[in-house]
Amino acid sequence: MRNAAATATTVTVRAEFDKVKVETTVTVPAGGNTTVEFTPERFHALRLRNPRLWWPNGYGEPHLYDLKLTATVGRKASDSRGVRFGIREFGYDWHQPIQISPAATPPLDFVDGAATQTVTFDRQHARHVRIQAGRRATGWGVSMWSLSVAEGDGPDLARGKAATASGSENDTNGPGNAVDGDPTTRWASKYEDDQYIQVDLGAAVDFDRVTIVWEQAYALDYRVQVSTDGESFTDVKSVSNETPLGSRATQVETFPEQTARHLRIQAGTRATSWGVSMWTLSVQRQAEPDVDLALHASVQASSADSDSTGPEQAVDGNPRTRWASKAEDGQWIQVDFAQPATFDQVAIVWEQAYARDFVIQVSDDGQRWTDVKSVSNKITELKINVNGVPVFARGGNWGWDELLRRVLPDRLADTVEMHRDMNFTMIRNWLGSSNREELYQACDEQGILVWNDFWQAGQFLPNPPGYVDIAADTIRRYRHHPSIVVWCGANEGDPPPIVDAGLKQAVATEHPEILYIPNSASGIVSGRGPYHWVDPATYVDNKIYEADSFGFHTEIGMPVVSVVESMRNLVGDEPEWPPSVVWNHHDWSTVGNQRVDTYQEAIDARLGESGSLDEFATRAQFVNYESHRAMFEAWNANLWQDATGLLLWMSHPAWHSTVWQTYDYDLDVNGAYFGTRKGCEPLHVQADPGTWRVRAVNHTTTALTGATVTARRYDLRGRSLGTPQSQRVDVAASATSAAFTVPAPDGAGLHLVLLELRDSRGRLLSENTYWRYGAAEEMRALNDLGRTRLSTETGGVRTSGGRATVTTTVRNEGDTVAALVRLSVRDSRGDRVLPARYDENYFWLLPGESRLVEIAWPARLDVRGRVQVSARAYNSAG
Repeated sequence: MRNAAATATTVTVRAEFDKVKVETTVTVPAGGNTTVEFTPERFHALRLRNPRLWWPNGYGEPHLYDLKLTATVGRKASDSRGVRFGIREFGYDWHQPIQISPAATPPLDFVDGAATQTVTFDRQHARHVRIQAGRRATGWGVSMWSLSVAEGDGPDLARGKAATASGSENDTNGPGNAVDGDPTTRWASKYEDDQYIQVDLGAAVDFDRVTIVWEQAYALDYRVQVSTDGESFTDVKSVSNETPLGSRATQVETFPEQTARHLRIQAGTRATSWGVSMWTLSVQRQAEPDVDLALHASVQASSADSDSTGPEQAVDGNPRTRWASKAEDGQWIQVDFAQPATFDQVAIVWEQAYARDFVIQVSDDGQRWTDVKSVSNKITELKINVNGVPVFARGGNWGWDELLRRVLPDRLADTVEMHRDMNFTMIRNWLGSSNREELYQACDEQGILVWNDFWQAGQFLPNPPGYVDIAADTIRRYRHHPSIVVWCGANEGDPPPIVDAGLKQAVATEHPEILYIPNSASGIVSGRGPYHWVDPATYVDNKIYEADSFGFHTEIGMPVVSVVESMRNLVGDEPEWPPSVVWNHHDWSTVGNQRVDTYQEAIDARLGESGSLDEFATRAQFVNYESHRAMFEAWNANLWQDATGLLLWMSHPAWHSTVWQTYDYDLDVNGAYFGTRKGCEPLHVQADPGTWRVRAVNHTTTALTGATVTARRYDLRGRSLGTPQSQRVDVAASATSAAFTVPAPDGAGLHLVLLELRDSRGRLLSENTYWRYGAAEEMRALNDLGRTRLSTETGGVRTSGGRATVTTTVRNEGDTVAALVRLSVRDSRGDRVLPARYDENYFWLLPGESRLVEIAWPARLDVRGRVQVSARAYNSAG
């Protein structure tokens, strides 16, 4: 409550929804604010029994309540507001064995790799000035861009004078660089503590300050010293830059007592793209935890990534130095105790580049090793539960609503509804790109969970002014939306420690039931592609992903060329074929993550080189459909074992594009849309990518019992290949159940595999058609397939509930299969009706087979007269 009046005001605040009414009276100070809370503890009317719950798409209805808030002064309403909200409960499960602490924040303010520190003291009269460093802050030595000596605001007395030092890391970074007046050169010491640099001012002069411009390798503590003869120095001032230890996690592993001379940590896979790195390796007996047998012991390693990160740094007793291997798996570090020692515990202080798995080994001779303990640090990634039910987070990344920021509310509602139609359960508001209330409202209404990023990608400022305050205000603005399930600190990176702590606290304070995670692609989630075409069968191989797991994967995608009509709108007046610079202007690039050359090669390998845009766009839909279906079916195949979420990069286009979309900027649909829709069905039957193991999938809250899965195989003329396979299955709620494997008929070449899932009464719940082939070139049989003819019979337009609907029956009148039939609804002028929602599209028909399809579009489009529904197969005549 905000009071704009000049006097304190007594206000009655009332909240009403459904049959619930609660109110309270508060006094708001003049020009001030008061927070009013209605809690079930105080207001028993809020203790709801059997409330209508908000559910994600496919798991139940996203029920919303209409809340009316009224502020009354005296007997007159002063203000009112209506809010829609939902009742739901989120749960979050994950396991992260190694949790790296935030990077330490030094007392120095580094900008572009430099921090200026001025130290003042009583006026001195001397010829020599020394900076005597103590401990180093990093694994390097100490390093400074410049060292200045002055009295007050006077000139730099050290500029151009003779400088010497305890040592330098190389001939390039000598002490003269610190006094040469060049801000791009620096002195860097050896990689040791207790280093110094001193300047001969040429004669005894007065001064009362020194200014050091540190490079990142600063001193944790140092003393300013002076001398008249350059030999005997007197301390003038001691300075502390003490910095907490950061970027580390301690892992202690115990095992049965061992007696051996050598111990090795044999790493397996890395947890990051770097090698493996540890600040400290300690070996102990649990009975004597203060005795570190590895301290200052002889040590070797498989590799080191630089001279400053050798294996001796892990046993030198300095918690700020570290060993870091080359960026390869299978690295090791081993300690020689000089004589047999007894121990039963190893403690490793990991830097953020830790080992995902490793083995502790012992040896008597340093040659033959015995495994003592195998350790896994693999993360069990985030799983989201809604109202006690595990929910497979399947969806896409949403960037800008529209390139020119001119999107209308109806278009936002339409596109979110298209996400629901694709059976999605989540939209990631990437970088918080949309701040439209209409987006959140549409997600509430459609049952789409929202992962909401804050706004940073790439390098942060250490503490941007106002950033956390704006984030807190954003949370308060949108927190009433039941769809918001995650607040994320940054895209593919971690916010600086101060910002991260502030964001975490803001979420805890303003939206405490919601999960905050700092990084969109590491920790308890993963991501980073692939973003280009890969063989669909490889999506089921977790080794192609950066984290070597399916997990909760926040970005995956590939190029997507949409239908020819939309592509012609993309190229405009430019030549449409072959791909040219106008395509490049719309993301067609061989050097970016999309690597469109692999996509075009995949299309050409399957169906031959195209001679026109129409031919290429038509052929592209086979690859679009097959690949997008395979992405989601790979996660289905590993559901809850190692697969909890998958988000496309991206699902919503802000402008005409050739990549990373499911529908296009015109809001027309294509093979990617329907391949995704198929793979995301709430009740689904599939053949696992790569293995052809048939699986029934149940992404609902109700168990499926007594169901039947059936597989049939057909050649391209619709003739049955072998005997159908069938099996009864029971599938628990939010689970899958595997059945039989479908073998490939001998010598069949390209053929169809038709799967069905029926309930105990024989009602069709899901069907799924695969075109199976060995070598990609086998798909070219479609080019030689006889032409077939499709007929359509379309009824009249019906309007109800703001939607216009038409039903059409499409039939294959020929004697070959109709391959990947595309339906398109058009008005009396022949223009596409967009957006249109098809309950089936991009399907196959056997000879003589027909399909009844319902098509709907927003009634506001005011399509007059009868509509036309066209049906076109890859091999249909005309």
